[in-house]
Amino acid sequence: MVKNTIGETNIFNVTRPENYRCQIVHYHNRLSRLYVAVYNGTGRAAPIVFYLLFSDVGYFDCPVSWTGADFRIAPEDDCIQLLLETGLIGAAILQFPNAYASITDHARLYIGSTTTDKDIRIIANSANMIQNLPADIG
Repeated sequence: MVKNTIGETNIFNVTRPENYRCQIVHYHNRLSRLYVAVYNGTGRAAPIVFYLLFSDVGYFDCPVSWTGADFRIAPEDDCIQLLLETGLIGAAILQFPNAYASITDHARLYIGSTTTDKDIRIIANSANMIQNLPADIG
């Protein structure tokens, strides 16, 4: 089961997540879905173990491929700050702190730790581990 509470770490419950390689395989822009393949090992011949599906994606900042499958859910304030920085919401929201709840009910900031000093950042409504890609993608 995928953890979905703000502040949760290793939300996909991956054992030794630093031993996995992730690669974007598809972004469905009409549905705002981001599909990431997770390989067991960092070499090119490593087998795909599972996929990650981020739904209702508003923003992602990551390379096409990276090492590390350890994702956490950032605090709500970090999500709001990135939404402001990217222009997905306007500064007027700062006048209404209670409005944050309506935004963060539908947007979470997923942070992926990598073997580099640059984290993966994805703003999405939800994240799930799936075993296969939909037929129209695979």
